Amino acid sequence: MSCEETRLLIGADPGASDPVLEEHLKSCPGCRALRDEMRALDANIRRAIAQPPELARPSRQPARWRQWALAASALLAAFAVLAVWLLRPSDTLAHEVVMHVQGEPASWLAAQHLSAQSIDSVLRRSGVRLDISSDDIMYAQSCFFRGHYVPHLVVQTERGPATVLILRHEQVSGRSTFHEAGMSGVIVPDGAGSIAVLSRGGGSIEDLATHMSQDVHWLPEPPR
Repeated sequence: MSCEETRLLIGADPGASDPVLEEHLKSCPGCRALRDEMRALDANIRRAIAQPPELARPSRQPARWRQWALAASALLAAFAVLAVWLLRPSDTLAHEVVMHVQGEPASWLAAQHLSAQSIDSVLRRSGVRLDISSDDIMYAQSCFFRGHYVPHLVVQTERGPATVLILRHEQVSGRSTFHEAGMSGVIVPDGAGSIAVLSRGGGSIEDLATHMSQDVHWLPEPPR
């Protein structure tokens, strides 16, 4: 289940739950946060509708009208939250990339070159081949990200290490940059997927992103 499918399902029914949805939410903090927000708003709407009429204070407007007005306001807020999540998928993707990299702080400290065989094993698990020299790769793991295993690499550049995530299943409409948690990053479209490149301390990663998009070759996706 993709993030877009998950968010549409949550928007239609915030209380929905099934094994496929729950499996996606385990690995996707962005979608978990959306469901929490939507469930909170849904609870506010239900409380507004169920609220008994106020009898102690006279009013020119019927109490039931006030309840529906409050419910309508909460519903509009829910639509606004959902619209933000659906219309800005690249921002959500960038945030989740940063969170994933933060979850593996030791990756930046890798100091030994990896064998070409171990790197190839990580790449082939996701159906990827790279033209880049294995001598430049200091860290390589196959990580579970948004429901799929993706190559998580640290590449040594002239300006220090840079992290690369090759996202076969994440489509983006164009090149986008971001800055978060002390990291600078860029996500570039590549074929049917995309590539995220990050550095710490504001190091330039534009050239590396361009080279990576040229060096990545998509192979047939291996069976899961």
